[in-house]
Amino acid sequence: MVGTPMSGKPTEDTLIDALRGCRHVQELKELEQRLAQVDDAPPLFDWICDLLVNRRLSRGLAAKLLLQLHNS
Repeated sequence: MVGTPMSGKPTEDTLIDALRGCRHVQELKELEQRLAQVDDAPPLFDWICDLLVNRRLSRGLAAKLLLQLHNS
């Protein structure tokens, strides 16, 4: 994943695509750091939970991502 700065809060679809593209914990952490620099973006952990509740993200992917964020 390329670490280019974000110009604003990404759409849910863009975030979902980025999450699906994260193959390693380091990529997920880089995405978390990039989102933390965007003023109106919620924390990645919260955003993943919201996507899960709204059934926009599969349970399996959400579980994997949340576990990686929690353990890193």
